[in-house]
Formats: sequence, structure tokens, C-alpha cells
Amino acid sequence: MANHSRWEDIKAKRPPVPTGTRSAVEEGFALAQMIYDLRTGAGLSQRELAQRMGTTQSAISRLEEGGGSGNRVDTLARVATALGRHLVISFPETVPTKLKDAVRVA
Repeated sequence: MANHSRWEDIKAKRPPVPTGTRSAVEEGFALAQMIYDLRTGAGLSQRELAQRMGTTQSAISRLEEGGGSGNRVDTLARVATALGRHLVISFPETVPTKLKDAVRVA
């Protein structure tokens, strides 16, 4: 019981996670999930996607883990090409309410 009380005290003293940080992590996870869904929907293993991209299975695993430091545009373009998809980056004035196969980041 004493350990539980100390842990509760420690958690209570921790500063809250900034909203911007939380949003960035959630966007990273959403992008990772989309990459996973597209890969598995195409019937590819991580190793097969890696071979198509000229990288390693562990690199694909890191992409699909999400929540990390963010993915580079050139890497995402290689994922899209390997999956027979297109990568589209846009700065519209208004964002559609429903985006198919997309992650809204701003």
C-alpha cells in the first residue's frame, strides 16, 4: 500500500502534458496506423514493404510504431510509391470534414 501512495504522490506532482505535444503524438500514431492499415490491406509483410522501399524491416516497424519524432516527407513518399499510392500535401483554406486515407495534422 505504501508503494501505491508514493506513486500517486509522484504522479500528482508531474506537470501536465502540453496540448501541442499531445496532439503531435496523436497525429504520429494516426499516421502510423494508416501506414499499417495500407500495408496490411495490400497483403504485404513489413519485410516485403521494406524490400520495395529499399530499406529494412526494422525501419518499417519504427514507421508503424508512431508517436516518434515524425516522418520525413521523402520517407512517406517512398512508402506511398511502394504501396502504389500517392502522397499529397496540401494547404487548403478549409479542410473537408471527411478525408479518405488521410491524417489531419493542422
